[in-house]
Amino acid sequence: MSGVDPGVARAEDVWYRSYPFWDAYFALVLVGTVAATAADGLPPGRKAAAILLLVLLSLAYAALGRKALRSRGERHPGCRVYAAALVLMFVPATMLAPVTSTGLAALAPQVYMVYGTARGFVLMVVLFSGAIGSAMVASGAGVTLSLVMMLVAIACSGLLATFIGRLSAQNRERALLIDELDRTRDELAAVSREAGVLAERERLARDIHDTIAQGFTSIVMLVQAAEAEVGPNRHLDLVARTARENLAETRGLVAALAPPALAKGSLVEALRRLAADFALPVDMDVEGEQRPLGAAAEAVLLRVAQEALANVRKHAVARSVWMSLEFGAGEARLTVADDGRGFDPEAVASGFGLRGMRGRVEQAGGGLAVRSGPGEGAVVEAVLPCSA
Repeated sequence: MSGVDPGVARAEDVWYRSYPFWDAYFALVLVGTVAATAADGLPPGRKAAAILLLVLLSLAYAALGRKALRSRGERHPGCRVYAAALVLMFVPATMLAPVTSTGLAALAPQVYMVYGTARGFVLMVVLFSGAIGSAMVASGAGVTLSLVMMLVAIACSGLLATFIGRLSAQNRERALLIDELDRTRDELAAVSREAGVLAERERLARDIHDTIAQGFTSIVMLVQAAEAEVGPNRHLDLVARTARENLAETRGLVAALAPPALAKGSLVEALRRLAADFALPVDMDVEGEQRPLGAAAEAVLLRVAQEALANVRKHAVARSVWMSLEFGAGEARLTVADDGRGFDPEAVASGFGLRGMRGRVEQAGGGLAVRSGPGEGAVVEAVLPCSA
């Protein structure tokens, strides 16, 4: 299927991809019906008229039936015209030459595919009327057998209608499911891209804070120490002023790269929003005098809270969660606890979530502690220095 969009190709149903085969099937059955009619022992005039009607029917299929078959819409103009052509050409042909009723083997599937189960069955009964009428006006012991065979054929046609209807419904459901899966895949790809961008922004902010910002801070402290030894100096004042200005620029850059949740307010407000949006009840406590911790430290604590709550949602089977942010002397402490089933911290210490949290906290100069046990819930505690 080169040149065809994979998403479109997967959403197509079985009938659409099999239309060329139905065209070939119709042509083979029609050719066989014409050959059987030509070999039948009927008067030449009746045979010629029946064959002519079959040829006209094939032209109607080429002009209207194929489009109607592919439209799969009963309101398509060609559908009604093609139904009229079937009745006006095939019924007289079967009345002139009953052997032409073998063409119903090709007409039955396409009738149900185009017109559905109910309308298709009615149309098939009409198409059978020519052969049934010919059998009724005929004489001989074979009349009853012919009528019985016709009725059996109509019943089989009804079974075929049910089968095609159910298969079409399954195809539509499958197409809807594939569309939904495609939308979900696109949404997940967008979320993954966004998560990657946010992670890269956070990494850049952390690297800038740990290198450039800390470097400018050290320069300011060294200049102050030098001034204490040598006294006021114009060049040292210029170095200190330049370092402070660049430190302010660097901190502004770190703040701009901070998580979006922190851009809407303080760390406490971001944690309260996170708790309010969580799937389980979260009791949020704030202890001590609130103060800014620095963009990098606040981003680390927010990420730890997000990861801890994500682990609770995925693994803890908890009923409630407690979260606390404590502003102490020289440090800030974030605690996330749940009443879930707990786990063995040693067994999951190498897990990506805990390893990522620990790495973030340690890079910011703090520490992470995890306390848990089977059936005892879990406590995640991150401590960062306030100067971070």
